[in-house]
Amino acid sequence: MSMHYDVAIIGAGAMGSAAAYHLSKTGKKILVLDQFEPPHTYGSSHGQSRIIREAYFESPLYVPLVQQAYVLWQELEQASGKQLFLKTGGLMLGHKDSKVFSGAEHSAIKWNVWYEVIGSKEISKRFPAFRPDYNTVALYEKNAGLLFPEACITAHLSLASGSNTGFRFNEKVTEVSSLADGTISINTTKGNYTAGKLIVSNGAWMTTLFPSLQMPLTVTRQPLCWFDFEAGNPEWFSPANFPIYIWELSRHNVFYGFPALENKLKIAIHHGGIESNPDTVDREVHREEIDHLASIISTHFNVKVTYSHSSVCMYTNTATEDFIIDRHPANNNIIIASPCSGHGFKFSSAIGKLLCEMACEAPLSFDLSAFSLKTQTS
Repeated sequence: MSMHYDVAIIGAGAMGSAAAYHLSKTGKKILVLDQFEPPHTYGSSHGQSRIIREAYFESPLYVPLVQQAYVLWQELEQASGKQLFLKTGGLMLGHKDSKVFSGAEHSAIKWNVWYEVIGSKEISKRFPAFRPDYNTVALYEKNAGLLFPEACITAHLSLASGSNTGFRFNEKVTEVSSLADGTISINTTKGNYTAGKLIVSNGAWMTTLFPSLQMPLTVTRQPLCWFDFEAGNPEWFSPANFPIYIWELSRHNVFYGFPALENKLKIAIHHGGIESNPDTVDREVHREEIDHLASIISTHFNVKVTYSHSSVCMYTNTATEDFIIDRHPANNNIIIASPCSGHGFKFSSAIGKLLCEMACEAPLSFDLSAFSLKTQTS
């Protein structure tokens, strides 16, 4: 006989772990399934650090949501007793008409987010690690920083544990179907479960469960690299002196990075990765990819580095690079929440709360209409 739960969650990464945490406070019986053992390195929620920022260049729509997320990350820090966030300030760099700079300024103005605009000379003076060209400008926001993704997921899952929560890790879901009364049947490699509500937050594996939805999602392989200092002043790259940054050199040529953690400098390209299958993605970062990132550092920063190590992350992209958070059109009890187009982790504390509200049929604390399936499939 199948075990029955009030709410089941498929995928215990950023969104799923946060949903589990919030649902655990409602007294409902919940099941959390993941094909791996979270936190793990196979999806989109790993790699030591994730950027969080308010002056959101992608769209002003996201600013109130990330402001909610900041509050909830702080609450989670207090509840877990673990450091989850490091405030560093943030630079959004590019030419004055670049999307990264102009979009960030537009969002900051719309939502009255504190910021200042600084030119290339001032960037170099205040942040001597940076080497901008004379056309580069930056929007600086003081409250930006980084999250520690593995610690965030661990905190959410640890606090979700209890007599009403079942964890089934290293157990892959093979099929989801709806019974006549709307109850959801979940088949896995190890058994069968039923649930009154289902949250699907399995990222790059989303389309494998619901091929009939024909969601226009593209999974891309995104290398991350860490470098050791060979020459230069490492203190310039410390969290006290080096903000998180996103730097647009030209359209579709954007990279981002972090202050040195454990004396290593992390850098990555934003978007533009090779389209991949999550089950067969190439998880080796190749020499030409390492050399490309090293050349970006040598060109745009005052430092000389040597390669340390690398990892591969996946972006699950929609056509507009906006999120999808919606109910399945054939079964209102199935909630889809995952494709975040490479910029979702920072929001997961708030999205987890929203998923809990959806599963409990409670009023929503944020308008999700812009993230509907219809906006991506129409």
